[in-house]
Amino acid sequence: MQKLKTAHMDFSVTENLQMQSQGTATPTSQSSVLPSNLALSLQGSGDEIFPGQASAQMKLSIPGLGTDLQLNEIVKDGKVYIQNKQGQWYVLEQSSLTGTSSFLEAANSDQYSRLLTLAQKAQLTDHGDQPLHGQSLRHISVSFGKDALKDLLNSFEQLPSGLSQSDLQQIEQVTTLQQADLELWIDEQSFYVHELGITLKMDIDLNKLLQTTPTTSSPSLSGVFSTQTAATVDYSKFNQPVTINAPANATPTDNPLTIFQQ
Repeated sequence: MQKLKTAHMDFSVTENLQMQSQGTATPTSQSSVLPSNLALSLQGSGDEIFPGQASAQMKLSIPGLGTDLQLNEIVKDGKVYIQNKQGQWYVLEQSSLTGTSSFLEAANSDQYSRLLTLAQKAQLTDHGDQPLHGQSLRHISVSFGKDALKDLLNSFEQLPSGLSQSDLQQIEQVTTLQQADLELWIDEQSFYVHELGITLKMDIDLNKLLQTTPTTSSPSLSGVFSTQTAATVDYSKFNQPVTINAPANATPTDNPLTIFQQ
């Protein structure tokens, strides 16, 4: 087995959000049902140099927005560089984005290591060798139990930026994991993962959420907020030469929202 030094990746992510809630803006107003449905899609490609370097070009599509949002992102030397649609580069400390605004941060090898650790407690199905993209690869399915969310939250050696341990406990209390599946396509000779697929379905109880974060100004809400995520990452061009350069004209910031407010 040759140590993996570089890889190319092509990825796609779809996110479906649904909310069915009742709200009353004032004590005298009538209760009204406020349905909300939103579908997001993200597509892109990039390269990784292990460990700690990556670059990607992404397109985010949101129905009703009118145009797709084009983004470029680079991770190098402990910093994250993000280019907005105006072409301006911004730079943030990588540690400030742990578990938050960076796609490459969310897709790094540490996150996969957590999933593989959790897989030891999950149900594994070995489908044997199956064809994928013209190759014969070992296909393994992993189905996680309902306690996988708790195990994942407890697996963080360093808490995601802006979150405390009590915040993670609150997330666990208000969230029900309905489905968590992982699909792996592996080369048995090199043990490289050629494709990784993730399916997640979660429900967030708005009643419990408001009980843990009561406010006097927010309208009364009840119901369930559901999310369904499907992500696929294809890896190729293993150990081929890759060069990743950091932009020289990046503007420092500690607020990711600044990047997209231009």
